[in-house]
Amino acid sequence: MKIDRQLDWRVYFHKALSNPERLKIIDFLADGEQCQCDIFPQVGLSQSTVSAYLTQLVRSGILNVRRDGTRKLYSLSDPRIRRMIEDIHALAAEITAK
Repeated sequence: MKIDRQLDWRVYFHKALSNPERLKIIDFLADGEQCQCDIFPQVGLSQSTVSAYLTQLVRSGILNVRRDGTRKLYSLSDPRIRRMIEDIHALAAEITAK
């Protein structure tokens, strides 16, 4: 059933966002495409951990990945995700300021 598939995807999507380190990766990629080699030093995690997180974010549909020679380049998969992240930042700022 289509509704069940949509619900399953939404759960998987939200689980992908439920980790603070994955959120850091998404925040870093909000400004544009980045090489994996630039992501792991930025978030302060090992390359293997970042690689696992990136795989999960790609599978959830949050990120796209493309190869450029030997490099893997990651970006947000849809402009709506960037807007959603910006809205969540604004909401968090408002709620935590109270």
